[in-house]
Amino acid sequence: MEKENANGKLKKPKNLSDKETKISSKTAQAETNAAVRAEKKRKALKSEKKQELSKPHDLFFKANMGQKEILTDFLQSYLPEELDKKIEYSSLIPVEPKTISATLKLGEADLLFCFQLRDMSAYLLLLMEHKSYEDKYTPIQILRYISEIWHHDLSQNQKISPILPLVFHQGKKRWQYPQLKDYLPKELPAVLLPYLPLYQALYYDFSWENAGELKDHDLGAELYIYLKTIISVYEPEQAGFKEQALELFRMISQFEMDTLVEIATKTITYLGASRKGFSEEKIIELVKESGGEKTMESIFDRVEQRGERRGERRGERRGELRGITIGEQREKLAFAVKLKRDCFPIEKIMEYTGLSREEIMEL
Repeated sequence: MEKENANGKLKKPKNLSDKETKISSKTAQAETNAAVRAEKKRKALKSEKKQELSKPHDLFFKANMGQKEILTDFLQSYLPEELDKKIEYSSLIPVEPKTISATLKLGEADLLFCFQLRDMSAYLLLLMEHKSYEDKYTPIQILRYISEIWHHDLSQNQKISPILPLVFHQGKKRWQYPQLKDYLPKELPAVLLPYLPLYQALYYDFSWENAGELKDHDLGAELYIYLKTIISVYEPEQAGFKEQALELFRMISQFEMDTLVEIATKTITYLGASRKGFSEEKIIELVKESGGEKTMESIFDRVEQRGERRGERRGERRGELRGITIGEQREKLAFAVKLKRDCFPIEKIMEYTGLSREEIMEL
């Protein structure tokens, strides 16, 4: 409120100096910038945490469905019969998205393959969804992928390739996947349908609530173990999960040693990272309880490479060698190549093999 001076005239409030105004303005701007940075950091941490939670599922999916043998087994077991008969499975080859387009960026767990469909080339677009909610944008995401691939075909003066989209869902809750046409108005005249870019995606739900989707016959052992694992990890009861895990590792123990070590290692890593209340150490205890003492010994001998060898192995003299022989080094490198091919984190490969980051990156 303005006050009167001695002469009865109104007194104007004293203005801040230019210097004080600048300081005040800078302080306010600094506070705003700090708030913006804090909010960005909070969102980044939230996003990072969300990605970290999904990472074990993404890696386990790619480590299994990225293998031609397991993928072929899955397709032959679940595709419609009329489609199954037309695919030349021996021609399945993984495709790196960046070789098609710099703008074609698939999700962390999504895979792209090319294959022969009788006398023409085609693509298999394989999406893995692991979400606690039904993502209404997935059909649009696939449409974008299809558009990018066809744009590449035309830029190479080629006919556009047939694309087979397949959505693979895992999680606790059943998901009713929406096909693109499901978003159209119900009253849309049928005469307009031929003019719309609609497609149908194959969809398979391996959620806990839809466990019946898992066939109990005609599946290869590796595929069955993979599907059984991603379903059982959501078993609500700890006792029930323990029983499921014991069954899994009893099956794994039947494989030949090389395959056994590879499957057991990635299964232990996945369960230890994704099952609440069960660390890798607890999972290892379950392996031993399932009668897998020898399995774990083999894994530790193969993976940890503690630098000791028993003299009686392979006819060697007692105490002749300590440390790592050339044969052991080759074995470690070969195992690291497998893990790297299956998209295991570098830190895990270092832990399992004892190799340095540089050695692994050069493989």
